Amino acid sequence: MRSYVEAATRHDNVTRTARLLERIVPDARLHARFVNTLARMEYVGVRKMLKSRRAERLDLDGIQHILDEAVHTLRLKKAAAALDAGAGAVRTFATNDTLAGDAGESYLQALDHRAEETLTDLTADRRAEANYLLTSAAVEVRAQVFYPLYDRVLKDAQAGFSVAAITKDEDRHLEEMASGLQAVLPDWKPRLEPLLAAEEALFARFLAAVEQAVAAAAAHG
Repeated sequence: MRSYVEAATRHDNVTRTARLLERIVPDARLHARFVNTLARMEYVGVRKMLKSRRAERLDLDGIQHILDEAVHTLRLKKAAAALDAGAGAVRTFATNDTLAGDAGESYLQALDHRAEETLTDLTADRRAEANYLLTSAAVEVRAQVFYPLYDRVLKDAQAGFSVAAITKDEDRHLEEMASGLQAVLPDWKPRLEPLLAAEEALFARFLAAVEQAVAAAAAHG
């Protein structure tokens, strides 16, 4: 899995993400909406896990994964509220309370559908668990690239909060996904690699939506 993270750090999306974060983080109002988008995306991940994971396959690590992602949602939501300074602009996950929040959710939904398409040869029971593992692995690879980069930008801007704890959790989740895939889907590598390529394209589409939202916010002052 580490080789996939290292490959992702060399993709053009990383430079694009860094430039975008450097535009967003200094603007507290814009930053609050962006952090709220991240919180929404973490929430969508929790929701998808709760819907997709069958009780007979849910072990202690699985419950911890759900809990961790819920805690990430809460931490990010609190950070967004602090940046918003009581203005009430990030009260919910509605479109106007986020920065390209709909696009963030669409990114995750599309990634889930792409994973599903690679698993049509499996039985419904195996497909649900394999989809959870494949999709989560792709998301965790992205998290291992995005959150350390975001944390560096936060430190440089003296933003007053850190996402290092989230990075630590996602690191553990990535290892768990690798073990789970090996147990449930022995041929996971030829299935994951095309999904990671698709994820880069989907993430680029999300970045484009955030860029447009930033431009629109600048145009409106």
